[in-house]
Amino acid sequence: MTGRRRGRFADLHVRLRTEGGTPLRRALAVGLGTAVGCTPLFGLHFLLSTVLARLLGLSRVIAYLAANVNNPFTLPFILWIEVGIGHWLIHGEWSRLAWRRLPELSLWSLGRDLALGSVVLGLLLGGVFATITYVLGAGRRDDAFTALREAASELYLEAGMSHWEFVRGKLHFDPVYRRLLAEGLLPRPGRLVDLGCGRGSLLALLGRVDATVAAEASAGAEAGGPTRPGDRYVGVELSARLVRVACIALGEIAEIRQADLEECEVPPCSTAVLLDVLHYLPEEAQEDLLRRTAEALAPSGLLVVREADAGGGFRYALTRASERLRALSRGHVGQRFRYRKRAAWHALIASQGLAVEDLDAAEGTPFSNVLFLARKPGGVVADG
Repeated sequence: MTGRRRGRFADLHVRLRTEGGTPLRRALAVGLGTAVGCTPLFGLHFLLSTVLARLLGLSRVIAYLAANVNNPFTLPFILWIEVGIGHWLIHGEWSRLAWRRLPELSLWSLGRDLALGSVVLGLLLGGVFATITYVLGAGRRDDAFTALREAASELYLEAGMSHWEFVRGKLHFDPVYRRLLAEGLLPRPGRLVDLGCGRGSLLALLGRVDATVAAEASAGAEAGGPTRPGDRYVGVELSARLVRVACIALGEIAEIRQADLEECEVPPCSTAVLLDVLHYLPEEAQEDLLRRTAEALAPSGLLVVREADAGGGFRYALTRASERLRALSRGHVGQRFRYRKRAAWHALIASQGLAVEDLDAAEGTPFSNVLFLARKPGGVVADG
């Protein structure tokens, strides 16, 4: 019974977090919740906003959060504005409310002014907030990547809701995943190794890409390569906890190995990925890992590295602060970071005999991230 109840709660959590997910529906949920929150029906805002949102197919969570526009801090101002608007519409002048005049006021006239004003203010504020929400969210395209992101994060439901939330948020807010797919960098033929894979977010996304291609081709053999563990994707991670999560979520999609990047053997591959990993290692270990990775790459193989530019000024300061907060949240008080300037990262990667191209990778974020694409000389890419 306990497991069944926990499953129902998990299903409800997912439904509440994913319903009404298009920019237009999110905007409408904000407008609806704001309008409900402006009504003087105190104590009923939760019920009204969630029921109406459910009937209209909108997000109940967003609608209720928007209804909290009316809270103990804003309540006096909202009531004053609503009574004033209602009085002005009926009598042509703004109501001159004063505490000393309250006993003289008719409850009927005051309630009438409040009711009318609440409708008008709710519609005005709801329209304004909905418009702002839509404009801010319109750039987040609800395209094929969004479907892939949701499908990839769904793999983590069995591992726990917190992991589902983390991966879903990571794939949504970190622009590197969309960029790697949109620019045709990943997936590539042969084996891909994600070094420092964490929960395996990238591998989950690529696994869903393969599944989509296979479904469209209606034949697994035409989908772009083998799918048995280790034949296609391999993840390497030091944390035993994250390895367990990745294994639960990814199953047959990828082989996950627990190993220390400072000393482990890098599996032979045609593509290797190091996203926000090198700065955790001592400088000598950075060079050694890059050397081992370059040696493991097949001819014409690709190494993808993302790191922060230490010469990025204020953006770099924000990057360091963000990493420090993440380290503290994990209990790693003494965590050290070894960042380099953009040119130094470029030179370090190129010193391994790779042809390096570096691209700005801070789009949509306040950080000083740079994406390095390093190709190994050679002929046809092998299958790893």
